[in-house]
Amino acid sequence: MSIGLTSSNLVLGATLTKFRTPHEKLNTMPFTPFHLGPSLLIGLILFPYLFLPSILLGSIIVDVEPLAFLLLGLPVQHLFFHTFLGATILALIGALVIYLLRGIFEKIMASFLLPQTASPLNITAAALIGAYSHILLDGFLYPEMQPFWPLLGNPFLGLVSSSTIYLFCVLCFIIAIPVYIFQIWRVKQHPK
Repeated sequence: MSIGLTSSNLVLGATLTKFRTPHEKLNTMPFTPFHLGPSLLIGLILFPYLFLPSILLGSIIVDVEPLAFLLLGLPVQHLFFHTFLGATILALIGALVIYLLRGIFEKIMASFLLPQTASPLNITAAALIGAYSHILLDGFLYPEMQPFWPLLGNPFLGLVSSSTIYLFCVLCFIIAIPVYIFQIWRVKQHPK
């Protein structure tokens, strides 16, 4: 069964793709934990300029949308919050939460031997980068996504296979391990 645009599927004023049935074969998203690999690597490479807890939260907060579909017993969809606009809204909410709890997150970072001071700029930038990386990765896989909504279409769809996306996410996590060790060494060499 093909998934097409219909005028009867209006959500938040956008023309979206038809809901899938449980029997349709689907590409699978890099399930939320997989999104942590690329964001962890980016966050560690750009440490201390990006607040690491914020980029990690930003990379997974977007999946509150498919989680809501699952909890409601509906077929999983990637709609408004899987657009750059929707992801921006969620990232800003996540950044606010991180900012309000920054003292706790700073202690957590210190316990991982990467002390870091949170600021509105490094929290917000990190959350946005995490959320946008999520949209980009999922954009390769989901026909119902409209990443540039209100513009219709998904220019990323099918450019990269789902197995390549999963492999990329796992490799990013593996590469992040020596980068983490390097950052611990660097912090110990140049303590504040």
